[in-house]
Amino acid sequence: MENNIVIPTDGSEYAEKAAVAGFDIATKMDATVHALAVGDIDRSEVSAVGGAPPRTKEDVTEIAAEWAEELTADAEANGLEAEAVVRTGTPADEIVDYATEIDADIIVIGTAGRSGFEKRILGSVTDKVVRTAPLPVVTVRPDGTVDAA
Repeated sequence: MENNIVIPTDGSEYAEKAAVAGFDIATKMDATVHALAVGDIDRSEVSAVGGAPPRTKEDVTEIAAEWAEELTADAEANGLEAEAVVRTGTPADEIVDYATEIDADIIVIGTAGRSGFEKRILGSVTDKVVRTAPLPVVTVRPDGTVDAA
């Protein structure tokens, strides 16, 4: 039976730290890395006054594809079998849905380390994944330390 590990990425430094921990776990499990990036449709029509024009669904999906390809290349450079996966939708939902669809063994995801008011206002993809995933989730803090949920 093949082992599968999902490592979501949003191109951030938090995702990069999670990838390092995820690669270590994947090596120990002899697992295939599924580098998952989600084009966040909730952000596809957002624009700041005087800022860049709104991004389309295609724009956010293209950016997500770049993140997934970069993470896949990093995994392969570490001697791992890897697959780039791009989904479009609400990130937490897509992460859990994809991991469930492929019967993944584990999700390894970064966290921005927000708490209190900031977390309530901004929400947390990682928090929702931890609360809704029917499989183990490992969270990696901004300092690179690992928590299992």
